[in-house]
Amino acid sequence: MKIVTYDSRSKTNFFKELSAIFTDVINSNFIAKQLAKRDLKATYRQSLLGFFWAFMPIVMQSVVWIFISDSGIAQFQETAIPRPAFIIIGTTLWTVLLESINGPINSINSSKSIISKINFPKEALLLSGIYKLLFNAMLKMILIVFILFFFKLSPGTTLVYFPLYLFIFILLGTAIGVLLAPIGLLYTDIGRAIPIIMQFLMYATPVVFAAPTNGTFSKIFAYNPLSPLINSARNCLVGLPLDNPQLLLYIIPISTIVLLLGLVVLRNSLPIIIEKISS
Repeated sequence: MKIVTYDSRSKTNFFKELSAIFTDVINSNFIAKQLAKRDLKATYRQSLLGFFWAFMPIVMQSVVWIFISDSGIAQFQETAIPRPAFIIIGTTLWTVLLESINGPINSINSSKSIISKINFPKEALLLSGIYKLLFNAMLKMILIVFILFFFKLSPGTTLVYFPLYLFIFILLGTAIGVLLAPIGLLYTDIGRAIPIIMQFLMYATPVVFAAPTNGTFSKIFAYNPLSPLINSARNCLVGLPLDNPQLLLYIIPISTIVLLLGLVVLRNSLPIIIEKISS
């Protein structure tokens, strides 16, 4: 008879790590807010245009795509709402996702000067990044509200789902960012590659143009899980039906698991990373 032994130490250690992480997150809330205030003030106080920089990249990128569409340089699928509104809303949502992915690496990198000198819960850096992300996201929502009023678009009852989809963008992006953070903190290639990869991925997602109805790209759009997320989030704002809402049953738990796994990996690798980046 073969005796099978079960070693629960790894499982126990994993949940102990999570418990310690959550405790440190709660205890470091004040530090996180102070770090977020410091970084936000440094970002906007030393610029002439101030908060306008939160909108500038979105506006400039949207203007380019609107020009390409209206000039006839490229032919795109017809959209259910005015194309400028379609482009600006999609670009805004995509920017929130991109900033969520970059957030963990940027937050830790911006505090390199103190993480090796002051002993404090390093989870405060991640939490401060989330505070900054939420602040910038709220600024971007002002642009979306302006677009809705300008084009006289009525959200309807589906508007109640928009905070959920915005939360999913932040959850998914943060999960990916935390998981990539250990490598990204050691090698700058990761931070440089993320915008490039996301730029190519944007062309396979209905961010600035609707999904094609036929051809190879129609299949790529169909299999891209970000496509229904972008469509649903935008549709919430303009009173259109949600696109494949059942996908949330998979995206939310998978993103949560990836985030928890990434937090444990980052917590255990940070001492080594701090030693390397401070040497």
